[in-house]
Amino acid sequence: MPRHLQFTISLLLSIAFHALVIATAFFLAPSAETPLPAATPVRIVNLPPETLKRLPPVARPLPQPERSVPTPGKFGGSDEVRLPRTLPGLGRPEGQDRGKTDKGTTKKEQGPLPFLTQRDIDELARKGMPGKRPGDESVTLDTDEFKFISYNRWLKVKVESTLRYPELAALSGLQGVLYIRFDIMKDGSLGALELLKSSGYKILDDEALRSIRASAPFQPLPDEWRMDRYSIRAAVLFYLSEVYVR
Repeated sequence: MPRHLQFTISLLLSIAFHALVIATAFFLAPSAETPLPAATPVRIVNLPPETLKRLPPVARPLPQPERSVPTPGKFGGSDEVRLPRTLPGLGRPEGQDRGKTDKGTTKKEQGPLPFLTQRDIDELARKGMPGKRPGDESVTLDTDEFKFISYNRWLKVKVESTLRYPELAALSGLQGVLYIRFDIMKDGSLGALELLKSSGYKILDDEALRSIRASAPFQPLPDEWRMDRYSIRAAVLFYLSEVYVR
């Protein structure tokens, strides 16, 4: 190999080695941290009273008066359980029903409805429940007889899962409480089904009866009941686009 070629190769290797050493030293060198600005000392000075008097007054926000929510009045005024309408009927000329009231509805019941708690809903359901007929062995859905409690809880969930607020009734503001009686046979099939008391609106009554039929078959009656038929009286409440079974 010629001498000048050996010199050129040695020079290139030396340059590459020194470049590698410089790059390694650059990456391994600790980065310089930016020094934090020096803290400026603050001195608290109490101004004399004469100076404080010359300062402009500071406007303080006025206290806001507490807003009290009025307690809703007692719902309904008679033994007849009838929820009033919340919206005007669709398809009527404006002012046609002005000045007219439904029978059994007092003037105090018009206007927005108060908020109903769970206790209010239960009270409404019991308020208009028809009494038993002679020889009727039916029980209410909210009976406190121990052996029926767990079955009735399941039954309530089953029926409410099929109940739907009719869209036309919701848009028209129709509300109501109706009462039904139905029999569950030993094998869980649906027996007799009867509307004991109407809500005043056929569309709501039909939906309640449809949901009972759609819920069948039910769970078979427990053997320890020793019953061939389980008769139930229940209330169905259509209230503000919500449906309750009690």
